[in-house]
Amino acid sequence: MTFLAALRRLPKLETAILVIAVAVLVALAVATGKQQQVGPTIDSFSSYDPASGGYRAFYQMLGQVGVHVDRFERRPAFLDAEIDTLIYVEPYDFDARAVPLSASDLAALEAWVRAGGHLLYIGHDNEAAKHGVLSLPITTDAAARTHAAVLAPELERAGVTHVTFETAYRWKRWKHDFSVLVDDGRGPLAVTYPFGRGRVTALIDEAIFRNDEIARPDRARFAYALAAPSHPNGVVSFDETPHGHIVATRWWDVVPRSFAIAIFVAIGVILVALAGAAIRFGPPLVPVERRDRTSADFIDAFSTLLERGGARRKASRDAARSASHAIARSVGASADASSDAIASAIDRDDLRADYRNMLDFTANGFADDRNLVLGVALAQRLRKEFATHGRPGN
Repeated sequence: MTFLAALRRLPKLETAILVIAVAVLVALAVATGKQQQVGPTIDSFSSYDPASGGYRAFYQMLGQVGVHVDRFERRPAFLDAEIDTLIYVEPYDFDARAVPLSASDLAALEAWVRAGGHLLYIGHDNEAAKHGVLSLPITTDAAARTHAAVLAPELERAGVTHVTFETAYRWKRWKHDFSVLVDDGRGPLAVTYPFGRGRVTALIDEAIFRNDEIARPDRARFAYALAAPSHPNGVVSFDETPHGHIVATRWWDVVPRSFAIAIFVAIGVILVALAGAAIRFGPPLVPVERRDRTSADFIDAFSTLLERGGARRKASRDAARSASHAIARSVGASADASSDAIASAIDRDDLRADYRNMLDFTANGFADDRNLVLGVALAQRLRKEFATHGRPGN
């Protein structure tokens, strides 16, 4: 079979669907590749970004000098005492990847710093400063040189001798408890101040520690001096939340662990109960029927007991003996007269026949319910006929 003949035998509808699906997948792959190539070119200030505008060199430099460094990718409510220094780099306002902090996030961040954390804030946000967030100072344009440059002694001890800045902004004002770390004579560029039991270090220039800038003289020493942990083995963490790297928070991450465990245990118990109700693993349990016993039940039980003991024959014989004594008294015979003598003394043929039948049923008949009933009935009739205290027989 030739190739063309094989193609003609293919189902047309299925082949068309397959070709369209392949074409759509190829178009999507091409579009995705172009989108990745076109990607944003603005500085991200993210420790994940190896491009010129990222902070990955800063992150790797801290790790190479022995600092325990990691990334924080959750809401500020999850900040804890394990983090010594949190590096927060303010993203550009027009960066679509930026994730703004809510009022609750800012409150959680301030609470963490007040509890003893160290926040290295790089950038500026006048709106936050006007609202008193973290007591940040307000920025202004750099003025003409008015005084000598200032470099804090702790920076000089760290080997920092000269740091250049390219930003035109300076901190406008600072409080009496602010300590100036760097001032080039045109205004302060880096300050530090206490905030509760913690501390905030504010650096006005985000670009100074970019991947393409941190290799300049004294920049790496300056970065280490600002971010170094204040406690031995302290963790330095880069806050990646404002740059769009955030781990989704689920309800079981928020509630206390014991409560979450209790919820899952309760759900498991409910599922087991539902499975037990839907699937029968054994025979059904029939409840014991409870009913009160009546007098009829007692009589039946007692009669059954008597029947087992042979009381049927005794009852029939007693009935015949009692009737015979009554007939003997009525006809004038003695109490110990024989049955034949008593029968001969009865003057009515029907009663004489009944008497003999009674004797047959009670004395000679089989001891069953029928003979017992017949014998007792005949004995009762004869007693009534020959009763001395009743009216004469019919």
